[in-house]
Amino acid sequence: MLSNVVRRRSCKLFNIWTYKEFSTAIDIKPDLSSLETSYVNDLQKEWQAAKPFPAVPGPTRFQMVRGFMKGGEFHDKPFDALLRLFRERYGDIFLMPGMFGQNTNLITFNLKDHEKVFRTEGAYPFRPGNELALEYRLARKDDLYDEDNLGVAGQGAQWNKFRHAVNPVLMQPRYTVLYIEPIAKVNEDFIQRIIQLRDPNTLEVPGNFLTEIKRLAFDSVASIALDKHFGLVRNDDSVPEAQELFDNFQVFATSMYDLGIKPSIYKYFKTPTFRRFEKSMDRITDICRKFVDEALERIEKSGGEGKSVLEKLVKIDRRIAIIMAVDMLIAGADTTATIMSGALLCLATNPEKQQKLREEILNNIGKKEKFTMENMKNLPYLRAFIKESLRIYPLFFGNLRTTGLDLCLSGYQIPKGTNVIMTSNMLLQDEAYFDRPKEFLPERWLRSNEKELSDGASPKHTNPFIFLPFGFGPRSCAGKRIVDLEMEMTMANIVRNFEMEFNYSTENAFNTYFMNTCRIPLKFKFTDLK
Repeated sequence: MLSNVVRRRSCKLFNIWTYKEFSTAIDIKPDLSSLETSYVNDLQKEWQAAKPFPAVPGPTRFQMVRGFMKGGEFHDKPFDALLRLFRERYGDIFLMPGMFGQNTNLITFNLKDHEKVFRTEGAYPFRPGNELALEYRLARKDDLYDEDNLGVAGQGAQWNKFRHAVNPVLMQPRYTVLYIEPIAKVNEDFIQRIIQLRDPNTLEVPGNFLTEIKRLAFDSVASIALDKHFGLVRNDDSVPEAQELFDNFQVFATSMYDLGIKPSIYKYFKTPTFRRFEKSMDRITDICRKFVDEALERIEKSGGEGKSVLEKLVKIDRRIAIIMAVDMLIAGADTTATIMSGALLCLATNPEKQQKLREEILNNIGKKEKFTMENMKNLPYLRAFIKESLRIYPLFFGNLRTTGLDLCLSGYQIPKGTNVIMTSNMLLQDEAYFDRPKEFLPERWLRSNEKELSDGASPKHTNPFIFLPFGFGPRSCAGKRIVDLEMEMTMANIVRNFEMEFNYSTENAFNTYFMNTCRIPLKFKFTDLK
């Protein structure tokens, strides 16, 4: 069904100014049995009293197109800055109209709205934002993708079927042990790379250290997704395809903003940007397929149970293993690099917190001991440290969903099937939700501080929907356990090897395009621990 609708839509060449007609939201059938009758009745009453949807404020399509053109007020403006500008003009809820076949999006800064959307999303939440991947996958000429196998780009019952197949491997805590050895190996490469890169006199690494962090993230995720140690962090003797994969993922990351947020006519004409994206995705998919085939061959020769994540997925279904490998790399490499760069900035600019973290690591793991599931169990300050770094430097502006019911949001009638951008991450330094929000305080996340911090500030956030770094509900990040372990092992390994400093300004350290990206030179100073 999906592909037929996409083909029909692509024929509407001249209908480029209208609201996007196609949405699989029509297939959403929320399970209302889990909702209290009184809650549903309240929602219906609110709807009746709300202002009509056309009354929602926001820029016109002409203003959007003109603004993004060269010389326009939105040209080259980061997405978070654009959203803040619109918030100043229109308030906490507004519409960004879709252009050239793209989605019209409702943006809301109201956490009460976020709660309503999440509580009524149903068993198969519809998450927009993957339209570019969907377009590519449905148009691909081989038999890898079909309407029942779309991976992260899928929706509805077919998405649920795919997720149900991979969850036992990716989400089960007992399989976390499979990640330790490959991540530890990449981590050791990273420590040696720091020693190799840093200036012998200043002990600072070059300003382009973000590239090294991206290689660390890529190598870590790829070692799990493709069961292969690529060696990209070492920067020598790497697998031949390593740099090619890495470069193609950089093209993918930039394309998501250029084709998904900015006005583009790629749905009607294959623009140069879309062609670059398409070519990169072809190569990424082909390389992933090669390594999945190698894993399948290993399993057939050994005749035993698969010992890696990839081998376990291959035993479920070869096609699912290929698609999941691509999705893990797409969703895990650059995102983890962003999270890591933020955490390292927090580490290097908060020496007292760094020392407290170091003491926990040395007491529980040791300076040279191998990481194990056992010695990583009791590390509350490490996990609190990572949470607080995600609050200071969040990955995305928030979460995306399509409404599963007609809802009243901020006093307006928002019809079922409306794409909603919920900007909770842009509120993480708001005093309405956190005490001393500008300060880096991992202690606010420790369970032992249930009442107050030492100076009387509350450690708790005031709303359960304010901090959702890995999403919410059934469509939360499938690779959360991999990211968690990678972050924990990397941070632990760094503090037990080095004392970190950053002696430069961190003002406006990140820009938000499709996701946050560090924009300042990361000239960290790494001093060996005695």
